[in-house]
Amino acid sequence: MICPECGREIPEGHLYCDVCGMEVRIVPDFEPEVENSITESLSGVVETLTDEQEEEPEGEHEKQKNLFVLSLGCIFVLGLIILVAYFSVTVYFRSAEYQMKTAMVYIEEGDYETALVSLQGALDAGGSFEEIKLEMVACYDALGEEQDYIGSLYELVSHEQVSREKLVQAYDKIIAFYAEKEQYEQVNTLLQNCPEASIQEKYSEYMANMPEFSYVEGAYNEVVPLKILSNTNGHIYFTMDGSNPDRYSEEYISPIFLETGEYEITAVFINEYGIKSPYAKATYQIDVSMPFAPEVDAYSGDFFTPQMIHVEAEEGCQIYYTTDGSEPDGLSTIYNGFLPMPLGDSSFKFAAIDENGVSSEVTVRNYHLEPITDYTKEDAQSVILRYMLNTGRIVDLYGTVSAEDPRRMIYVFACCVNIENEGDFYIFSEYIENPDGSREKTGSYYAVGMYNLPLYGTHYDVRTSNFALGTELLWQGS
Repeated sequence: MICPECGREIPEGHLYCDVCGMEVRIVPDFEPEVENSITESLSGVVETLTDEQEEEPEGEHEKQKNLFVLSLGCIFVLGLIILVAYFSVTVYFRSAEYQMKTAMVYIEEGDYETALVSLQGALDAGGSFEEIKLEMVACYDALGEEQDYIGSLYELVSHEQVSREKLVQAYDKIIAFYAEKEQYEQVNTLLQNCPEASIQEKYSEYMANMPEFSYVEGAYNEVVPLKILSNTNGHIYFTMDGSNPDRYSEEYISPIFLETGEYEITAVFINEYGIKSPYAKATYQIDVSMPFAPEVDAYSGDFFTPQMIHVEAEEGCQIYYTTDGSEPDGLSTIYNGFLPMPLGDSSFKFAAIDENGVSSEVTVRNYHLEPITDYTKEDAQSVILRYMLNTGRIVDLYGTVSAEDPRRMIYVFACCVNIENEGDFYIFSEYIENPDGSREKTGSYYAVGMYNLPLYGTHYDVRTSNFALGTELLWQGS
């Protein structure tokens, strides 16, 4: 082949001229017969296809159309399934169940801060409030975050739909938290607002409820034995003039007997943890008839011989008395008809109390008894010991019973009395004293004359409300 560019010969099989580099363009020789034959063949194929298409039935075309629509439907459904699956997975990962499971895994691993994030996610997703909050409380406790810890517990106890079991758990934790820090005022405030009576009862020792009065305030025509009640152990303080009591006011110990008059009682309770309750107030108007004051036959003064004090009161009244200066009431000593005047100085206060508990005005007597005699009660006691020693009942003047029995006979001065037609006597009561110092009364009494010390056995005579001498003189005296 000759290169059309430079005229040099190009070897057979080369695509470029070795001299000028011109690309060889191979153009086949034109053959009219072949071209006509190809043209006829192509024309026949086109006609055949055209005829087949014209002859194709309409049903086949409809099938292809339906197949296309079905394909599109399948593609749509598949896309929808994929979309639903995507959203389902997304929703699950954001669900309370998944967030809770994830949080528990973090808790087991000790990653409490990350667990709290998942727990908050579970809470936002509508999970169980009480279950999630308790887990959050445990996380805050592990992290030492006290403010969030106690805040979450308060959210639990203030939530309306928390079960009783979880409510009790929350209260237990709050109370334990405050009790450990000795913040008892917060415990009391918490319990006062607690709607669950069983929880209040369980922790009643921490509560300081307002005291309660046993009588409703108002007017009464009888003596009111007023009691002031508290909900647990502690101290109740009260006033009767309307002022507010404190721990330095009078403490309530026993019923307050309200007699004729008007009283404005105010009470406060302070529990064992020092928590003070609100004040309780009540007003009472008492209007009852008062019995007459007791009549005492011996007036105040100095006496030189033994005296028996006789006291009388109107019918239906009991006489009570004191010797220590206190005001007599229903708990004082009862006058039983026998009341010898004590030696030396003494002071008596008498009151008559009727069947309704109404007390009379108080009768006061002050006495000084100093018998004119050369012998004291100690001299009289020595007479009894010498008699017992001489009769072998004791082995020494100390009163020892025997060498084998270390107990002692003790003779205790009881009183001095005048025995009708016999004279004035010192009266002694006999006791046995054990080695441990305890004493037992034998029931025996001895009377020693005040002026010459004769010794008699004696006993109390109920008929005369006085002592009576035995028939035998035991010791002659001086």
